[in-house]
Amino acid sequence: MVATVLSLKYRVVLHQLQREWWRALLLVGGAIWSLSLVPAVLWAQYALAREPLDVRADILVGAGALCAIGWVIAPLLVTGLDDTLDPGRFAILGASSRQIMPGLTVAAALTVPAVFFGVMFLILARSWRHDGAWVMAAAVAGSVLTVTVMVVGARIAVAWAARAMSSRRARGLSLIALIAAFGAIAPAIWLSLRDGLESAAANELPVMLDWLGRTPLGAGMAAPGALARGDAWGAAWRLMLMAAVVVILHGAWRANVAYTLVHPLHRGGGVQRRSDAILGGPRQRPERQGGAGREIARAVRSRALVYWATDVRYLVNAFGVVALPVLIFVIVVPVLGLDARWALAAPVVLAASIGWGRHNDVAYDSTSLWMDVVAGRIGRHVMAGRAQAVLVWGVPAVAVAAAAIVAWGRFWPAIPGLLGACAGALGATLGVSAVSSVVLPYRAPGPGENPFGAEVGSLGASLVSQLVSGAAMLAVLPFVTLPFILSLTHDGRWGWLALVTGVGIGMGACVAGVRAAGSLYDRRSGQLLTAVA
Repeated sequence: MVATVLSLKYRVVLHQLQREWWRALLLVGGAIWSLSLVPAVLWAQYALAREPLDVRADILVGAGALCAIGWVIAPLLVTGLDDTLDPGRFAILGASSRQIMPGLTVAAALTVPAVFFGVMFLILARSWRHDGAWVMAAAVAGSVLTVTVMVVGARIAVAWAARAMSSRRARGLSLIALIAAFGAIAPAIWLSLRDGLESAAANELPVMLDWLGRTPLGAGMAAPGALARGDAWGAAWRLMLMAAVVVILHGAWRANVAYTLVHPLHRGGGVQRRSDAILGGPRQRPERQGGAGREIARAVRSRALVYWATDVRYLVNAFGVVALPVLIFVIVVPVLGLDARWALAAPVVLAASIGWGRHNDVAYDSTSLWMDVVAGRIGRHVMAGRAQAVLVWGVPAVAVAAAAIVAWGRFWPAIPGLLGACAGALGATLGVSAVSSVVLPYRAPGPGENPFGAEVGSLGASLVSQLVSGAAMLAVLPFVTLPFILSLTHDGRWGWLALVTGVGIGMGACVAGVRAAGSLYDRRSGQLLTAVA
């Protein structure tokens, strides 16, 4: 069965490469990039071999932990895993998880990233070659187990994350767990980095690396160091811990494969009955709402708000826009020792992220696109309804973030300028994204599909869309942020100008962008259907 699974995998890959040249470019580019890093890894290995025992062990533990975390986070936030290993593809074949798991395991180990990291960690293990044969053997075993945990852990992370978003109850529990984890980790990061990077490296970092060496994130890389110090039991239990984690993760992966074979799409719809928020809401005659246009915009807004409350893809997007502002406030400002006023950039970045993140809004609503197109030339009202749905939750989110930062730093004089900058950033980026979503759409995961995956064949279109919309956003943002910056660095009275210009430019850019996008929507309706199908 292993040969059958591998044959299917490589046949699928071959057909994908023949059909979509972007996949070939990605594969070749990844292979070339991996080979280009081999000399750097060899140099690092020779440099580590000359370092003292404790320094070498700490560096390897830190590197192993960072790579393990990256193997979990990168597939979730970037492109997802290799879709040829999706067990849902085998659902129609009638195979059991016991039959296909050996093949899936071997196939996962033969991907370009897995091979590269395996070679890289084995090269780094040679830095222990002068400490004896047993230490070298422990280093090789620890490296192999560490890479195995990365590969299998990545499969589990994506599979469980998709399933965690498959029902309302699971999404609620996941959100509570995420908030609790952030509430526990964020203060620890802040306390560690508040005195600067040098202080953290001298005090907190050694303690953290020591504890990481006792966990599955770093135990495999810490085992040879323990054996080299004469702690044979310390090396043995660390390797046994890694082996046990591999067995547990593989069992969890197999359980997920068994589930996927009978639930290939991980759909959560239809499990619970709920009222129709679109048709069940208050409906008035069009003339009582100021015309049919407002009724259309209201219907689209209600539909989009249902997406934001229940659709996994939209929820993942909402969580993602918070990452960069949190990174600025929790890590960048304390690590670089920046002035506390730099924290005021977090709500502005949040506003810009919310608006810019909708540059592919039309594709995300692809299943309803045909309905809007056949309804007539209603593009402006459709785009207005989508923008309004974003503002319904985006404005409160930005307001809460701004209020929290102001209260934390007691930046009371900065309130007018901050409000103007946030309003301008949100409105301007939302207008830019409205136009980009119509002019440069690209395929996105459909309803019920893995929200963390991406269609590699649309890589070129996605890169162009993000680059163009990002450049337009960067060109507009200085007009709404410069007065705010001047209010912080020169004269506080610039804050009132920032409030006026920010609100004016934000509202104007949003309305103009929505109107322009609506007109383009009507003219390009056929092309839109083709692009996002």
